[in-house]
Amino acid sequence: MPNRYCRDELIKIALQMAQLSNLEVHDMPNGVVQQDAFAVQWLQDILDFWYHMVPFSATVKSVTLNCVANQNYVTLPSDFILDVRNGYTVQKTPGDNTTLRRTIRVPLQKFINRRLLYQTSTNVNYPYFYCVQGDDGVTATQYQRMQVTPTPNIATVGQLWYYSLPAVLASDEKPKFPNDYVCIEYIRIRALEWSRIFEPGTAQKFCDKVVSSMRAAGLMNEPEDDEIPFDDLTWRKKSTGSVYGTTYAWMGTV
Repeated sequence: MPNRYCRDELIKIALQMAQLSNLEVHDMPNGVVQQDAFAVQWLQDILDFWYHMVPFSATVKSVTLNCVANQNYVTLPSDFILDVRNGYTVQKTPGDNTTLRRTIRVPLQKFINRRLLYQTSTNVNYPYFYCVQGDDGVTATQYQRMQVTPTPNIATVGQLWYYSLPAVLASDEKPKFPNDYVCIEYIRIRALEWSRIFEPGTAQKFCDKVVSSMRAAGLMNEPEDDEIPFDDLTWRKKSTGSVYGTTYAWMGTV
């Protein structure tokens, strides 16, 4: 997903198109974009908004995320937005990276039921299920937490795949977004809103429409299944309770 222009180039093009001399004096006197420019904040805000509302494949990261022994939650990274579905892998055998398995993301209601089911479990090496719920309770950070069950009795090595919040753009950095035009046009319209030429919300309406079209065209494709699978936790027919059982056995012989 290559981009042609860096942050300051996007802003310069947009402000030159808007032709607002008073805004140019504040944001880029003598053609130099200032660190406190309104347009810098506008661009960063809309990138953050897009990443939250339309997670897409280019924003996916992976990070080592281990379970602490006898602790039923894991603190998530500060830039965490959303997990890739069932994207937390853990070692079944401690120290053996060839025994990785996926844990299953479940809704909170099902997660509570499974936590109750496993509350007396012992000799647990790794969790089976997870649910993103709550935070660390620290006002200054408020990092989200991932609840896991059953609670492992030993430290467990894991890796999490997730959609990340973008870092604050530097002046010479290109935004990770499928199209420069959308960024330029958003800043231009936002500048005209600032000058009271356009009504508030015009830039947001433009973005909602264009980004929806880009997503429909596959430019913001998500790394998810391209089909709707049966719920492995509901349609299973294995007495051991494994979620990797015969998922479609409930249909009978075809």
